[in-house]
Amino acid sequence: MSKGKKVTIIILSILLSIILALLGTLFALTHVGKSQFHKGDTHISADAVNVEDENTITYNGKKYTLNKNIVSVLVMGIDRDNVNQSYGSGNNGQADVIFVATIDTKTKKTTIIPISRETMVDVNLYTADGKYAGSNHEQLCLAYAYGNTTEENSLNVLTSVKRLLFGININSYITIEMNGVKKLTDLVGGIELASLEDIKTKKLELSKGQKITLNGEKALTYIQYRGDDVEANNRRMARQKQFLSTLMNRTGNAILSDFSKLGKYYNTLTPYFSTNVSFAQITYIAQNCLTTNFGDAIEYKVIDGALSQGEKWVEFVADKDSLLQAVIDTFYIEQN
Repeated sequence: MSKGKKVTIIILSILLSIILALLGTLFALTHVGKSQFHKGDTHISADAVNVEDENTITYNGKKYTLNKNIVSVLVMGIDRDNVNQSYGSGNNGQADVIFVATIDTKTKKTTIIPISRETMVDVNLYTADGKYAGSNHEQLCLAYAYGNTTEENSLNVLTSVKRLLFGININSYITIEMNGVKKLTDLVGGIELASLEDIKTKKLELSKGQKITLNGEKALTYIQYRGDDVEANNRRMARQKQFLSTLMNRTGNAILSDFSKLGKYYNTLTPYFSTNVSFAQITYIAQNCLTTNFGDAIEYKVIDGALSQGEKWVEFVADKDSLLQAVIDTFYIEQN
């Protein structure tokens, strides 16, 4: 064999070894990621639900099986800078954006359960030195204030969300300061959309239906702007839904065209978020669930309820039947 052929074979062997190593790492990451999502899967607990066995429940005369292909993450957007700094229990700000994102890794179906920040729920209270001080029935957004670390703040919101959603197992969270949304918007080159309402602020002035490409700064104003009337937060949630779907399209398409961008986005945004979701879990989701125009395929659940002006704040009391149906439709499979 000639010297040239030998060199070629050696180079090809090295390249093949590198590719196999990368594939092995990717396989390991996805396997570990899947197992981390399913720690402690359990059935929901509600008076209207009957648990038949470890796999089956009945509700309204129908049987349902817990979908083991579902992975879920509680996502919170907080209203302050420096997500990793604590200002002491009771003083850590509020969770402005709250939603549960789920993905069926078998069917690729993505579902979001948006939860109004004004939803009334039992919230655990903690003293300045971290001692449990009972609970109070108040707005869900306030749960983030209690705790002495970002992890404690986030888990306190997670606890209240699980109470609201009948104990369904959600053990992963991502907490993002709003500057992270600004950064990601600029990373993907801006977000183009048509304004859902008239907005007039110092930073952004739009008419309903007006098309615009939002940079990071304007995007923040668009999703944070809120009027003073009772329905103001509902309109803001509609804008957040619109923006999120478009943002997911942009980032998902970018990652599909160049998978290395997943690591780039992750590393760039690290200073702006806190999470107990590992990179292995993120890799598992990206590998199994990303499709072209990912955001357009997201199904958003609608939670009915009563909205009113409380003694201090606007209060949203979620309809239990609506909540329960949303949870069952998202986390269970109806048996034929």
